[in-house]
Amino acid sequence: MKKIAVIIALAAFALSASAQLRLDNAKNYANPKKGYYDKAKIEIDAACEDESTKNNAEVWAWKGLIYCRLGESDKPKHQKVTPANWADIAYEAALKSKELNTEKEASIIDLNNAVFKTVAGRFIEEAYADYEKAGESNDTAVANPLYKSCIAKVDKGVKIFQSAGATNDKDIKASLNYARFIGGAAARAIGDNKSCVKFYKPLVKAKYDKAYVYQSLVTIYLNDKDTVEAMKVAKTFTENQPDDLSSYILAAKVSAGAKNMDNAKSYANKAIEKSATIQDPAQRSNFLSSVADIYTDMMDYETAVKEFNHALEISPNNPMVYNGLGRLYFNKGFDIKQQADALPFDQTEKYDELLAQAKVEFEEAIKMYKKSLDINDKSTRELVQRYAEALRGLKHIYVSLNKPMDDLKVYEQ
Repeated sequence: MKKIAVIIALAAFALSASAQLRLDNAKNYANPKKGYYDKAKIEIDAACEDESTKNNAEVWAWKGLIYCRLGESDKPKHQKVTPANWADIAYEAALKSKELNTEKEASIIDLNNAVFKTVAGRFIEEAYADYEKAGESNDTAVANPLYKSCIAKVDKGVKIFQSAGATNDKDIKASLNYARFIGGAAARAIGDNKSCVKFYKPLVKAKYDKAYVYQSLVTIYLNDKDTVEAMKVAKTFTENQPDDLSSYILAAKVSAGAKNMDNAKSYANKAIEKSATIQDPAQRSNFLSSVADIYTDMMDYETAVKEFNHALEISPNNPMVYNGLGRLYFNKGFDIKQQADALPFDQTEKYDELLAQAKVEFEEAIKMYKKSLDINDKSTRELVQRYAEALRGLKHIYVSLNKPMDDLKVYEQ
């Protein structure tokens, strides 16, 4: 009996030694100076299945690392044996190693963190590729599965970097922020506002320099009727990026929408002050036109006209300015008409007087809108949009004045 026990013990030792040898071989083959990653894969896969080493944290840590080195290799012999989902396999191996490393051995933690960083970077690279391919596709954004894939991979990459404790690394932090930016843009494309907010809130905290981040969050919050959060984001935009003039425009618009006119005027005035730094005349004229639009929304027509005229002094043939003036006079006419409609029936004289005033404003709006259409060459997407807005405004006025639409046909080309 003792001989049998000894034989069994020796056999078990031999098996254990054999499994340990496989791990040693795998580590030796995986040495970057040798680069036999295909052979290392054979050895480590066997060690992970062997009864004596399948619960060894170091074995699984090396499996994760070897699969990462295979996945990053451009040699044909390595690519031939590398599974397409190598990053997932490496990630699962590192997770298993982390779970088995109950003693918290530092060398194993380092190996696993190296794997986590590699696969996180891989998922984020794939997310970038998905986003670019989605943009090139003819499918509608909502129907394009690549946007969803991009969101999932960014989410996964961010979580893995966080689990590796790598988010304070300067280069990784920059990569993470850009990944969040791409993920949020993909989420906006398919209307996944929840994911967009999840990705973009940390970017606001990180003082990210892309206006789209702040604009997207403000739009989402306003759609949810959350003006408080919208205002917080807009205000933070002006603080994070004080040299981005669009921040003051955004803050002024949100304030005006929230009926906080003092804030709106303060931000609008700051925008006008900052506009002096814009060197290109056309850009400065467009910017001042945007500020004037805000004053139109606040029904401060006098200041709006002043800024529109300022914009025209800088760029006399700017269709955007004439668009804005058309909207201003249309709004003034509509406001006066509403006053007339609110009068008691016995005040016919006052009613007729107000209608005459409204007609004057409407006629001025017609002049401005037609001027805009006449000088708009539709050379950019924005100008095409402005052309459509001006024509739509004209049609509204013609309906209000019961004017025939025939003379507008020349613009419907």
